[in-house]
Amino acid sequence: VGKPKSATAAMAARRMNGSLQVQASEVRVGPETEDVFDDEFWESLDIVVNALDNVQARMYVDSRCVWFAKPLLESGTLGTKANSQVILPHLTQSYADSQDPPEESIPLCTMKHFPNAIEHTIEWSREFFEQLFSDGLKEVNAFIEDPPALLAKVKAEGSGSSQLIRLGAIRRALEQRDAPFDLCVRFAVMEFLDKFHDSIAQLLHTFPLDHRTGENAAFWSGPKRPPAPIRFSADEDLHLDFVIAAANLYAG
Repeated sequence: VGKPKSATAAMAARRMNGSLQVQASEVRVGPETEDVFDDEFWESLDIVVNALDNVQARMYVDSRCVWFAKPLLESGTLGTKANSQVILPHLTQSYADSQDPPEESIPLCTMKHFPNAIEHTIEWSREFFEQLFSDGLKEVNAFIEDPPALLAKVKAEGSGSSQLIRLGAIRRALEQRDAPFDLCVRFAVMEFLDKFHDSIAQLLHTFPLDHRTGENAAFWSGPKRPPAPIRFSADEDLHLDFVIAAANLYAG
């Protein structure tokens, strides 16, 4: 900690093999340092082993290995996962030719049921807002503009149960377009109960606090922290803020 990674890695390698000759460099590898890592440098290499921490540098080293026909051992980590890739000139794909597809930043099950970081709750809130006040209303507007086209689209997507849910949401929205503001408040309270009480209570019913996995380990451990259902109270400012904001969005 507090020391350059290249120097620290060189020291660790020497401890593993005292006869190893290694020279640590603290110069960034890239187009801007080709006066250091020049043609002579690349031509002098027999093999390149990558342990870089960003895709841009990996792509650059890969391009140099392709240009100078040098074998490359590419390796990397992502959390507890690791990968390695052997790249041989004229025999295998290069690193740039075989990138993995991008992963979702937050697994769906973590975001919906087991959030443990602030970015999880932010993403959950964004998705909740989009589903409730954007995506659903877009479908209502699409139905008003062209009912047969929207019905055909719904019929072609998802399962039967998901289709019924979508159509039911459209029907309710149309029936309630001219409803009084009191109904918007009621819907807002129902959303509060659904998201912050009922769904949490159901999760704890499925996985009680003393639930254990098939390996007899505590289910609620590590990053999985048990949530607590919240009962709505008109005396709580935060609860009222949610209801007021949601009711106004419904009314709008």
